[in-house]
Amino acid sequence: MKLLKKNLLWIKIFLKKVFNFNSDLTKDVFFILDKLNFKELTIVDVGAYQGLWISKYLRKYPNSSAYLIEPHEKSFANLQKKFGELSNVQLFKVGLSNINGLKEVNVNSKAYTNSLLELDPEAPKSWKKNKFEHLYQEKVETITLQDFVKKNKIKRINILKLDVQGYESRVLKGAEMLLKDSLIDILVLEVIVAPTYKDQSKINEIFEIFENNNYKLYGIYDIEKNSKREKIQQFDVIFYNPDLNL
Repeated sequence: MKLLKKNLLWIKIFLKKVFNFNSDLTKDVFFILDKLNFKELTIVDVGAYQGLWISKYLRKYPNSSAYLIEPHEKSFANLQKKFGELSNVQLFKVGLSNINGLKEVNVNSKAYTNSLLELDPEAPKSWKKNKFEHLYQEKVETITLQDFVKKNKIKRINILKLDVQGYESRVLKGAEMLLKDSLIDILVLEVIVAPTYKDQSKINEIFEIFENNNYKLYGIYDIEKNSKREKIQQFDVIFYNPDLNL
């Protein structure tokens, strides 16, 4: 029975990361967008991976502009094959951070766990049902979101999605001027609780950035545990600009 539960949990994680079926989070984002009558969106997808998350939004809002950011070479090449000929999608092989410079992408055996942070020695204990194995590193240029926005002449971000594997607070610190000026409407991000990466973002760091900039929590989704009664491993959240009439 324990083995079955373990397998079911990892099937759930695989479906979320790879196929990204419509979760309650996605349904709530669509609800917000429809309520506000948004038709043409500007979406920044940080950690675009295989592009399945953004595909869902482009299908529903085909006149949107999408900026896909993916630092891993192989994942970026897959995005080029899938979106390279679309005029409303732009691709960027960079990493977002709190400073501009160079970093190393830590490429792991499970591509969706790749991160600008190294794996924590506790990761195998935290994720008992998954094999966390570091393979190699790739150099990548990093840029702050506010500089990225300025460079690409983006006036406003309607949806910012972060799937940056423990690097959330650094990306948000590189976007604080945008948050301060309320230039991002909706943020969707994954928050990792279990020790997985060295010096990973803490929950209080992430929430404090939003609180300091008056962004509000809309909902918590997809809480993951090793088993029903064990500690939380990670969860997803939606934050929103309080200027939105929700």
